[in-house]
Amino acid sequence: MSRETSHDKIRVAARLANGFALDLVKMVGFGRDVIDGLLIAAISQANVAQISRDPALQRAFATLNRPPHDDLRRPVSISAVANSLSVPFETARRRIQTLVEQGIVLNVGRGVILPQAPLNSPFYRMAATANYNLIRDLYFRLRAIGLLTSLPRPTGPAFTADDPPVRLVIRMSTDYLLRLAEHTSRLIGDVVTTLIMMDLFQANTAHLPDTIGGAARDGWDSGSFVPDGLRQAVRIATLSERLGIPQETVRRHLGRLVAKGFCVKTPDGYLIPSEALAHKGFVRLMEDNRSHLQRLFASLSEFGVVAEWESEVIRVRGAA
Repeated sequence: MSRETSHDKIRVAARLANGFALDLVKMVGFGRDVIDGLLIAAISQANVAQISRDPALQRAFATLNRPPHDDLRRPVSISAVANSLSVPFETARRRIQTLVEQGIVLNVGRGVILPQAPLNSPFYRMAATANYNLIRDLYFRLRAIGLLTSLPRPTGPAFTADDPPVRLVIRMSTDYLLRLAEHTSRLIGDVVTTLIMMDLFQANTAHLPDTIGGAARDGWDSGSFVPDGLRQAVRIATLSERLGIPQETVRRHLGRLVAKGFCVKTPDGYLIPSEALAHKGFVRLMEDNRSHLQRLFASLSEFGVVAEWESEVIRVRGAA
């Protein structure tokens, strides 16, 4: 992406990426709440970090039919997971222990792993395919607004259409998710408030078309953002249902966001106003997100994933 990317496109990209990240963390959680979903994502990524760093291993375990063996998964301590997400140790310990008791996570003494069995279940395979489709949709939506126009060419053999690199895409997109959550949590203060803030932003703006992102090059003042009148306020009960978090917890964390000036309470519910989004911390997040998206899709392009998506479009058009 060029340094000259217009501000409206950067804002739309942030909106799309935020929605993608939330959908992903909800899928990763095996039907549990978003906090467990983020813990599971962090454990899984730590387990397969050596695969993510090795292009040959990425390819070897790229598809749904090739899950990494348990002996390739490196255990991660609960304290390391808690630190990586800025979650209190006791919260992480209690929740991970429940995941162990339910057979989702395995305690191997030196730490915990997400074993192969749950990652090869019919439920996981369905969720993984949905994840793959989500990031493909994100690619085409970003491309449609004029981003991702200079991606590198593939550097290896192509994957087949009937066995796409679903696991490879999940690992790369989860890296992106965790990076986004980490950077946002630094600004917001803790991961639970961060997830609620992200879902509030999504609920306020999900109805907006991708063509609306505010002013193109009028700086980052509040007047350059999408007008507050175009955002839709959301109630606590709705956020609670969307996130799987108790209403009282949502209410408490929204109170913290209001106190910080990051959102406001209106007669119709809660809203993140343009004035809050113009905060230098959020502007930095949006600008950094542009680079993170470029890095993510450049890597996917090098592995031939983007070329396969483009070929699918050509095949569909040909069939029509």
